[in-house]
Amino acid sequence: MLRFTPILCFCLIFTACKSTAPVINPNVSNYSLSDKSVKEVLDQLPDYTSQITAISGKGRAIVSEPGNSERATIDFSADTSLSLLTVKNRIGIEGGAMLVDQDSILIYYKLDKIAQKVAITDGRLTSLNELASINLIDLLHFHLEKEAVLEVYESEDTYLIRLTTNGGATVDKAEHLIREVRQPYGTGLPYSKLTYENYGELNGYILPRKITILSADGDSKVVFQIRSLQINPENVDLQLDIPSNIIIDRL
Repeated sequence: MLRFTPILCFCLIFTACKSTAPVINPNVSNYSLSDKSVKEVLDQLPDYTSQITAISGKGRAIVSEPGNSERATIDFSADTSLSLLTVKNRIGIEGGAMLVDQDSILIYYKLDKIAQKVAITDGRLTSLNELASINLIDLLHFHLEKEAVLEVYESEDTYLIRLTTNGGATVDKAEHLIREVRQPYGTGLPYSKLTYENYGELNGYILPRKITILSADGDSKVVFQIRSLQINPENVDLQLDIPSNIIIDRL
């Protein structure tokens, strides 16, 4: 049964011997250098960066990590700078909440009456590390900047976009939708792979309903399934209510 407990109980071990070699190698797959420019390919992708400024909704997370597999429901809300997640276990008991900004995660364990603040890149996080470490709007609508792209390859049905980080993204050529993003170990990002599935239309926006996030070390993952979603709701509450008598531990 998923329950928030102090962070050290969910400590993730990162090994220093992880490779920083490119995770995308088009030379050994069925890809050839595309005759389309980077701009032409990126311009085909949906770009809602100036249109989606806030979201709220509910989802379900399936967490798989060494020795542990759990399920939880999540109420979430976000704007372009903050994300708030409230977690409940399978019988509906609220276990904790996380407020995420660009640099840190503030976690309040409601049952244990403990508050802790850690850096985004810190390995001492909860079992929802991968989901909590990325702004939810950025996660839901992954946007590729031209400056981050080295070159574009293509196969019969897929574009393969090589990134300056030695990572890459695959794009469905028919639907012009991102299917997968990979990043090598050592970039400082909280994930090594994002997989996008079950795209659907909501108020004119084409967005995924299922996102799988693989941790930076590749040892754990979160499958996040969105059950309801509001785009640009009028009022987004991004306050984490921590009683004044609780001291925030900065780890």
